[in-house]
Amino acid sequence: MDASEAGVKDKLFWAALRTFAAKGYKGATVRAVCQEAGGVNVSAVQYYYGGKDKLYQAVLEVLFTAADQRFRQRLLDEAKAGAEPEERLRLLIEVYCQVLFAHGEVGDAFLRLWAMELANPTPFLGDMAERHSRPQTLAMLGLMAEFAGPDAPVTTLVAMMSCVLGPCLYQALLWQNHQRIVPEHPPMAEHWPVFAEQCFRHALAGLRAVGQNRQGGAS
Repeated sequence: MDASEAGVKDKLFWAALRTFAAKGYKGATVRAVCQEAGGVNVSAVQYYYGGKDKLYQAVLEVLFTAADQRFRQRLLDEAKAGAEPEERLRLLIEVYCQVLFAHGEVGDAFLRLWAMELANPTPFLGDMAERHSRPQTLAMLGLMAEFAGPDAPVTTLVAMMSCVLGPCLYQALLWQNHQRIVPEHPPMAEHWPVFAEQCFRHALAGLRAVGQNRQGGAS
């Protein structure tokens, strides 16, 4: 593939990212993607990607792979370095917030596409969840067990994980609304490290309380 062909393929990818994020898989059309790409011929989608389905899968693959690699690599590095659970918890929340808030168009598109997939799943979600979300989730549940104890029921671990990551996702999903109500709040693209640290402190206090309650015999 020469430079001009690579340029067209890249244009289509970024145009597809914007179009799918704005309209969803069902609402987006090949024609709309090509118009967003600057008037590229509609046959280019079939030529470079094999059609709308495979173009959408290519977008999901890049978004999920980038987030997955960032999560797993940094958590793995910390685990190899012998980091305590508290430090790995801080890193988990930091990376999660970074994915949601610090990557401009890509992060925003990931969030919107993920929300659309959760609301109206496409046939492609299962494969992405199995290959990317499952390893992340199992790693996070393992971290929760270090606070709650190895015999903690999975329902407790899932609730703990949801309470740790839920505030980050809530802020991301409702940020535009919050920005209208509290316009003096700094942009999350700049403020996310402070927000992540605040979430970490709240999460750590909660997880420690769960562990202490379980040690004391509370359910």
